[in-house]
Amino acid sequence: MSTKTELQQLSSKSKSSILAKLKAQVSGADYSKLPVEMAYEYPELSHQQQLELFTNNLTANHAQVINTSKESIERIVAEELSKRNLNKILIGTNSEYKDGLSAQLEVQEYDFDLQQNKPYLFNEVAASLSTSLCSIAQTGTIVLWPDENEPRTLSLVPPVHFVIVDAQKLYPSFSDVLVKQKWQQNMPTNIVFISGPSKTADIQQTLAYGAHGPKELVVLLINV
Repeated sequence: MSTKTELQQLSSKSKSSILAKLKAQVSGADYSKLPVEMAYEYPELSHQQQLELFTNNLTANHAQVINTSKESIERIVAEELSKRNLNKILIGTNSEYKDGLSAQLEVQEYDFDLQQNKPYLFNEVAASLSTSLCSIAQTGTIVLWPDENEPRTLSLVPPVHFVIVDAQKLYPSFSDVLVKQKWQQNMPTNIVFISGPSKTADIQQTLAYGAHGPKELVVLLINV
């Protein structure tokens, strides 16, 4: 019977052998025989067409999109929460919407330590509001830029997530975001992409929403 050390040595030799074969194949590979990969070019769309595509993609993914003005955000959030029999919302610290929301709702700023307040965040917070950096038309994606004022759990934990999106910061594709935001030189390390409420499927392909995050995504699209 092999000892533990002998088994480890055998495993190490097997790994080395596999790696050596892979390296040998790569070093002598002839890539000229591979078919040429054609770059995909998205169709040219007007800004209005991009907005329609963005909205349709989000709606298809079970998100709610509300066109609004910046001045109407607090009122709409209060109305939408009332429809759900809710009157509390979690927002980022230093939010410009705090005063307007506080006049209509019970507002909690995210000014607490996550590790010490997990039960509160996961069991008591029903809705949250966050801002966004920009959005992508072709995939119906919202780009969030979490920081100390708006931690990413603000958008990932509460069952109802309101997110503010500026229609003037809508890009045609992800490639455009990379170029315009200059991520080629300085790729961000903490960023969130959202294209709808949380969803998952079991082995029988039964789709369920909210299993690992918000059940509802309400997009407040500033476009008025």
